[in-house]
Amino acid sequence: MASTVQTVLGPIPVDRLGLTLMHEHLRACYPGWEVDTTLVFDREREVARVAAKLAALKRFAVMSVVDPCPMEIGRDPAFMAEVSRRTGINIICTTGLYIEHGLPLAGFPPYFKTMREAQIQRVYTTELTQGIGPQRIRPGLIKCATGPHRIGKYEERALRAAARTALALDVRITTHTTAGSMGSEQLDIFLSEGMKPHHIVIGHSDINPDPAYHRSLMDRGCYVGFDTIGFSDTPPDQVRAENLVALARAGYEKQIMLSQDNVGCWMFAEEDLPQLIKTLESSPRRRYTYLFEEFVPGLLRAGVSADAIETMMVHNPRRYFAGDPL
Repeated sequence: MASTVQTVLGPIPVDRLGLTLMHEHLRACYPGWEVDTTLVFDREREVARVAAKLAALKRFAVMSVVDPCPMEIGRDPAFMAEVSRRTGINIICTTGLYIEHGLPLAGFPPYFKTMREAQIQRVYTTELTQGIGPQRIRPGLIKCATGPHRIGKYEERALRAAARTALALDVRITTHTTAGSMGSEQLDIFLSEGMKPHHIVIGHSDINPDPAYHRSLMDRGCYVGFDTIGFSDTPPDQVRAENLVALARAGYEKQIMLSQDNVGCWMFAEEDLPQLIKTLESSPRRRYTYLFEEFVPGLLRAGVSADAIETMMVHNPRRYFAGDPL
């Protein structure tokens, strides 16, 4: 079991994580942004803007945020570190790759398509132990991702490399699932490699509206992420809330993580921003504080106890990073 967790500013005791959002992003982009020589990114302005947005969480006693941005869609640990310094919020970044099919952001890098599991594991291991970039900022966990309704061959390589790295270094895995699918199949791969289920969060599980899907995962011993709250109307948040109420009443609150999958800034020139992103970000729910200002009060009114909320947002992240059994 682990006594510390690695943040972008260094290790901290797991007991200092406090109230934690387990799946938010400070910045993101579509693969290929780095070769657009015309893109102007005002880094100082965006650091200030994102820090201001994140600092609003301190009103709700949020102490830690996990930013599980994969390597190829704009991960920038130095950006995260500066935001952490300015806000005093612990930020945890990841190593890992995104999906190869199914979304506009899909773009599993051809460079990594040439690699076998052992080579990808070497990359993950080096980042986790030696750090990323000139500042040598170390990730605190591994991100995995799969596209809708099937696991691609490159995605499977990345999942298996992640599991082997997690086992070797005693680190945790958190995942992206697309369209509420493939959580069980992700878990199959991780367990076949020997991982403990309580070292895994199957992310975006709330996109699947079927509570039987959530229970089927948690009955195998993993955590699930209700971590796209406020993200879209597929399903509407009312369905997410109803599922959480039922799961909490059935005693599953010890295996649920709450978050929103917000993005603080996008790497696009304003005139080039895709319509999909414009539509997404136009929602008034797309803010880091939505969970606390609207969604959690609704859960409390619906009968979810304050203790259950604390379990999902304080105790579960601590136990997950510590590796404590359920």
